[in-house]
Amino acid sequence: MKRLIARLACLIGPVLLTACAASSMPGYQNVYHSYNVPEPLVQQIRVKFATHGLTQATVARDNTGRIQLTGTYRDEDEVDTAFLIVQSIVGIKSTSPFYPEHILKKRWEVDAGKALAAFNRAQAAKAALPVKRALVIGINHFADPYHLLDIQGADDAEVVQRYLHRAGYQVTSLLNEQATKANIEAGIARLSAQIRPNDEVFIYVSSHGNMPVPSPAGGDNRKMSIMAFDSGDETTVRSNNRTEILLHFQQHAVPDTLVQDLARKPSRVTRVVIDTCYSGDMLNDIVDESAAYVRRTNGNRNEYAGVSLASWSGDSYTSKGIHFSDDGAGPSGASRARTAIDRSRAGYNIITATSPNEESLGPKSGTFESPLSGGQILKGSFFTQSLFAYLDQYHGQLAPAFRDAQSFTSRKAIEVSEGERHQVPREWSTIPADLNEIQ
Repeated sequence: MKRLIARLACLIGPVLLTACAASSMPGYQNVYHSYNVPEPLVQQIRVKFATHGLTQATVARDNTGRIQLTGTYRDEDEVDTAFLIVQSIVGIKSTSPFYPEHILKKRWEVDAGKALAAFNRAQAAKAALPVKRALVIGINHFADPYHLLDIQGADDAEVVQRYLHRAGYQVTSLLNEQATKANIEAGIARLSAQIRPNDEVFIYVSSHGNMPVPSPAGGDNRKMSIMAFDSGDETTVRSNNRTEILLHFQQHAVPDTLVQDLARKPSRVTRVVIDTCYSGDMLNDIVDESAAYVRRTNGNRNEYAGVSLASWSGDSYTSKGIHFSDDGAGPSGASRARTAIDRSRAGYNIITATSPNEESLGPKSGTFESPLSGGQILKGSFFTQSLFAYLDQYHGQLAPAFRDAQSFTSRKAIEVSEGERHQVPREWSTIPADLNEIQ
């Protein structure tokens, strides 16, 4: 009997040790973690669904206990609304990112007809003379000054505007009060209608970034939106309800897909620079060096699940985040994709001031010393200001300017936050390096 017990101990011991070792492996806790969302919060979600007209939307618990969208939705806008309601009540980690199956009207079905019509117009315009066209958007202050605190978006936009004028662009600028949701979307539609296959296009946006929500791509891919001057108004100023405020912002913000669709319009070359919090989520389905860097600095984990509604700020810096009164603010207080490219049609690139789930930073004082000259003072965000300073130094060559601005911004974010935060700009491009020159 003693020999039998000894043999059993020898067999069982390694199994137990293996289980202990497995439970300590990176990612083990995430894979097997279960969520226990209280039923009153689930009922609160259902009430919000009914309040906002989601009459056929329902929720269930997925196999880890997260709240998953089920039921039927009229369109993807209703899905966005439902995701925001759930995320605002139980948080992103407890919200399943899986897209619901029953959506009556898909965006791609509507877009297919528009794409065919656009293609026909583009073919008819092939012989048009080339024009340099630009849309520049920047906001320093907002209609809701309590949740959307002042930033330096208009200061950034003015630097971009001056640079593009010198480079021969026809620039349409929307600054501060001009940058309403209606004006921004009208400006995008107008530019989209004007673009010809031989044109060069530049789009720049500096504002607050809205909370990203899951996208139809599935998994942890997320889409964000851009705050307009009037995305918040008297309704959000008077409200103390976080969910209602976020829903209002979502309904009155500019979807990033409008900018992405504009970037893909046939042109000789289109460049997009987005300087907002969470702008990196526009490219979060692309694996590049920036994403790898974030994973290395975050213990080999993605940061998708840690979005904070608080705009962390300190003595030295501010960010383009959304503030709530319980966060201490309120009325009282790129990888390069290479394909066969027609060199007369260089392609497009999108540059974002951040990687996924990061905030875009600027100095608390509003000004900082240029990375190029000890005597030059820049006014605006770390990324935009350094990018265009380096563009001057490199005579319009975007690749080295982006590389140095990325490095400077990353160092500056760590410096001003004393190592607490990271900001790593990203780039995705189909433009050969020797053609990626803004002159």
